[in-house]
Amino acid sequence: MLQSPWLRAARLQLHTIGFAPLLLGNVAAWYEQGVFSWPRFILSLLIGLFLHIITAFVNDVADVGTDGANLSRTPFSGGSGVLVEGRLSRADLAAGASGLAFLSLALTWVLIFVLHVHWAIALFVGWGLFSAVEYSLPPVKLAYRGGGEFLVLVTYSLALVWAGYFVQAGFAYSPLIWVFSVPIGFAVFTLITVTQFPDREADAKAGKRSLVILFGEKTTLRICALAVMLGMAGIVTSFLTGFVPVWAGVMSLLALPLTYRLAKTMLRPDLDGTALYMKLSRETLLLTLWFSLAPAAGLIVQRWMGFQGLCG
Repeated sequence: MLQSPWLRAARLQLHTIGFAPLLLGNVAAWYEQGVFSWPRFILSLLIGLFLHIITAFVNDVADVGTDGANLSRTPFSGGSGVLVEGRLSRADLAAGASGLAFLSLALTWVLIFVLHVHWAIALFVGWGLFSAVEYSLPPVKLAYRGGGEFLVLVTYSLALVWAGYFVQAGFAYSPLIWVFSVPIGFAVFTLITVTQFPDREADAKAGKRSLVILFGEKTTLRICALAVMLGMAGIVTSFLTGFVPVWAGVMSLLALPLTYRLAKTMLRPDLDGTALYMKLSRETLLLTLWFSLAPAAGLIVQRWMGFQGLCG
């Protein structure tokens, strides 16, 4: 049975990189502040889902010309293909993105006025809408100006983890948010970078300035290897210094073999072309998820065992 074109356009297989940091932020607030609201949690995930889908729709609309010229589409790159194949129109996706933006704002209103989350949560949602649109469209159009990877880094790490924490605990400050966000940021930066490898020829013709276009494949792979190693170094350092709860650190450290394998593949590729890009995309997606879900699971275990506080 053919998949619905709307589901294809939503590209839900990539939403996990938005779901996991939000989950971690919510769990961190429960661990540190002892507060947790299921309605707030569920609404925050729904808003995050809507923002991801808006990003996917807008990206398809902005890149329809590029995607049409791309002969190397993968599940991770090249857009969803629904516009190129004529299964939906640009007007359809624009209307869908507008409707989801309205729903995101409506749910934000519910968070503020019904569930009594501080009004500043609207700033996080506003940043999400800005990122979803200005990654691809004028006037900012960061993907075409060499800043797209860094926008994704900030949005899918610090902004989402902090939003999840804030929706539960408000303005309570937490150093853990910064510590947890660093490895996620490096991993998601690597993910968005490697997914652009198959698109580089079509993107270059369209005037995009992704890292692989600016620096070439070999140098960009070295940058990605450095990023994943820095992410793991952040976890090791925070664990050895006692700056994170013990179980959160231990479970995060289980990503060491994956990090080593990824860095080795990037520095000494044993594959090439689409096979290499698919392998890197899959494993970097897994690493991104691990850096969010492992510390979240560790915090849950730590609190259930009766420990609380930064040093466990």
